[in-house]
Amino acid sequence: SIYRPKNRFKKTMSLSMFRSVAILFCLFIHLIAMGQSSEIGITLGTSTYKGDLKTTMFTTKYNHLAGGVLFRHSNSNHWSYKVALHAGRISAADSTSKSDIQKYRNLSFRSNWQELNLQTEFNFFKFQTANPTSTYTPFLALGLTLFHFNPQALLNDEWVDLQPLATEGQGTSQFGDRKKYKRLQVALAFGGGFKFRLSRRFGLVVESGVRRTFTDYLDDVSTTYADKKILAATYGTDAALLSDRSVNQGNNQNMLRDRGNRNDKDWYVFTGVQLTYTISKKYNDVCKPFRIKFK
Repeated sequence: SIYRPKNRFKKTMSLSMFRSVAILFCLFIHLIAMGQSSEIGITLGTSTYKGDLKTTMFTTKYNHLAGGVLFRHSNSNHWSYKVALHAGRISAADSTSKSDIQKYRNLSFRSNWQELNLQTEFNFFKFQTANPTSTYTPFLALGLTLFHFNPQALLNDEWVDLQPLATEGQGTSQFGDRKKYKRLQVALAFGGGFKFRLSRRFGLVVESGVRRTFTDYLDDVSTTYADKKILAATYGTDAALLSDRSVNQGNNQNMLRDRGNRNDKDWYVFTGVQLTYTISKKYNDVCKPFRIKFK
């Protein structure tokens, strides 16, 4: 049977915290939107990931639809900041890998993710959508992301949450020092792209953003195999089944063998096209990208 913890307090708190942050995001936009050089927009694109089940980042395999909304404020023609809410999905399967080791391991997962992204953007050319002299510019972005994820695996035609099952023995008598990972995490965000001015009110932005996380569990794979007997006794038989799906798993023969690479943190990527609308036709016509004052 599927292990379902009686106390959902931690999961409820994580989701409630994320919802609270989303509400604050909306209030922030409402307060700032009356200012000049501000715009709102929508984003549509794709997301993918790099981790133990998918070791390369920029491939077309396992791309999923993603999207969101954003608010951008320009302090000058060269500097702006963006606050955005995004959501998407990542997934991968060992069965499609070219690696014989991964094919033998035979794990797979999917995870929906949601994020609050805050970043600063630097335009190489002077650019604001409301500025009639602007046309286009390449830009770089750097910031932080608060995100929520929830890896799942398919078992008997049902998608099962993996974190509560502690598939690597977290919290069992075998690995008392291993703690269950948090599904609400912080990541470094960086990327870049191109901005285009379509009219006095509308702009188009093509952006690819990379998220360097501080967790190795986007795919629920990181350390070593646990004792399946202890897993079954602690979290149920499905925890044991989902912990080891190798081709010739035998009778606990993989216990303590490497299941993943704990030294390599997971990444995910969100690439999309933004359509933006300028709230005000006013703009800050400042052209110097850097101002240094000497005392």
